Amino acid sequence: MKKYIIISLLIIVGFFAIFFAWRSFQKNPDFRYGPDRAAVIKQIETLTRFETASFRIDKIIEISTDYDRLRDFLFGDKIILIAHGKVIAGFDLSTLDSSNYSGKGDSIIIKLPAPQILETILDNNATSVFDRERGLFTKGELDLEATARQKAESEIRQAACDGNILEEANENAKKQLSLLFEAAGFKEITIITTPATCN
Repeated sequence: MKKYIIISLLIIVGFFAIFFAWRSFQKNPDFRYGPDRAAVIKQIETLTRFETASFRIDKIIEISTDYDRLRDFLFGDKIILIAHGKVIAGFDLSTLDSSNYSGKGDSIIIKLPAPQILETILDNNATSVFDRERGLFTKGELDLEATARQKAESEIRQAACDGNILEEANENAKKQLSLLFEAAGFKEITIITTPATCN
């Protein structure tokens, strides 16, 4: 009888030993970093952007393979992407020179260059695939989502153009520069803007 009790206890102890050993292997590993190495600065750029308008835009993109009905049923691929992005517009102040401003005493005249879209940013974290339909005998086109994201970036930029982001950039530049030069002590401030269209 004692022999069976001892064997049973050994089996239980062995089970727990194996269980805890297995659990220790399942833990996320700690990371060890190599020696700290010097960073190499490859390029230094002077920032001359004057950002005056920013639009946040949501866009639904649908893209699919261009097949006939039968091939589409068998090998087609379709994706619906909900894209979130931002378009920033403003001015490149590196183009300014002495001909862009004049003044005397407490009056100043500034002629701004044409505004432009400075950046179109697709928020990859917020952008997601809403739906995807694949044909019966396909795992899907490898580049379809990447193509949809590229299309989304282009469409978001166009949506900002259609929403007159460059006009908004001009108007905001007038307000911001007027306040800036007013705070600097100028009494008569004239800001001349240049109309622009999206390329």
